[in-house]
This record gives sequence, C-alpha cells and structure tokens, in this order.
Amino acid sequence: MVSGTSPVSAPQGRNRAYAQCVTITPVTLALISTGAGLLGAVIGALATLMSAHLTQRATRDREGAFKIWERRADAIEEAHRRMYALSRTRDSAFLRRAVSSADYHELVLDPNNEANRLVITKLVLYTTPELVQAFRESNIAVRNALSAIQYLQLALAEDDGEARERDGRQWDIEAATPAAVRAVEESKAADERFTAALREAATLTARRGRRG
Repeated sequence: MVSGTSPVSAPQGRNRAYAQCVTITPVTLALISTGAGLLGAVIGALATLMSAHLTQRATRDREGAFKIWERRADAIEEAHRRMYALSRTRDSAFLRRAVSSADYHELVLDPNNEANRLVITKLVLYTTPELVQAFRESNIAVRNALSAIQYLQLALAEDDGEARERDGRQWDIEAATPAAVRAVEESKAADERFTAALREAATLTARRGRRG
C-alpha cells in the first residue's frame, strides 16, 4: 500500500465512473429542452389540426342535415297545399252537383303529370312511406268523388235537350245521389288519413330539426 493515500474500494470506483458518464452538461440540457419544446409544438399543432377537422366535419354534417330538413318541410308543405286545393275543388263540385271543365285541372285529370310526379318524388325522398301512401289514396279518392258527382250531374240533366223517360231518370238520380255522397265521404276520410300522416311527418321533421 502506498503511504498517504486512502484506499478506494471497487464499488466506490464504479459509482464515481458512472457519475462521470451520466453528468448532463449545459449544452446537453439545452438540446433536451429544445427537443421537448419542439415535440410539444408538434403535438399542439396536431391537436389544433384535428380539432379544426372535427369542427369542419360537424359543421358540414349540420348543414347537410339542415338542407334535408328544409327539403322535407317543403315536400310536406307542397303536399298539403295540393290536398287543400283538391278538397276545395271536390266540395265546390258537390255543392253545385256539377263538375266543370275547370275542376278537371291537370292535378286531377292526369295523376301522372310532371307536377304530380315531382310532389310524389319529394315525398318519397324526404318523408315517410305512410305519407306517400296516404297522398296517393287521397288523390285517387278525389278523382273517384268527381267522377261520381259528374254521374249525378248527368242524371239530373236533360240528355241532349230531349225529355227523358221520367221513371228511368228518377232511377238514375236515386242511384247516383247516394253514390256521389258516399264517394265524397270516402274522399274526406282519405283526406283525414292524409292529414294525420302529414302531422306525423311534420312532427318527425320538427324533432330532427331541433336535434340538428
């Protein structure tokens, strides 16, 4: 042993060497701090981009839902206007016991006309199957009612200006009158079913609109 020198154990030597190896210099600390800052900036930027993307997507979803809601509401309103117009035509004809050429406008005369097909298409795309079916049944019932009223009109009228056989004419009137009444009542019942389906579709539209 060398005089004046304290002995160093093997474990102490290893600890001292390890301490020297893991010593963090100011330069290293600065680099670590810079790297941590960059990592934080990257994470923050990614979070911002993700948030912006989600916000834009939610906005697009809301706008799309609102457009569908608007179209559904327009389809319901258009169908209601049509039903109201046809019911007025039917009731007016029944009061007169006569069907004029003006009563057979395109909505009644041609159920397959372009305007009618457009209404049905809108109902199919944006409303319920129940409303579509009720709409069709209501239109058919109106046409049936007008046909029955027209038959009554012919029974009440003179045929080409010539006197008709009294008994035969009376029989026609007695047969045509209840048939017209029944057809009108059936048409009104179809209107009521259509109105109920309209209310249901409108309620569904309002609920979806509030959720949107």
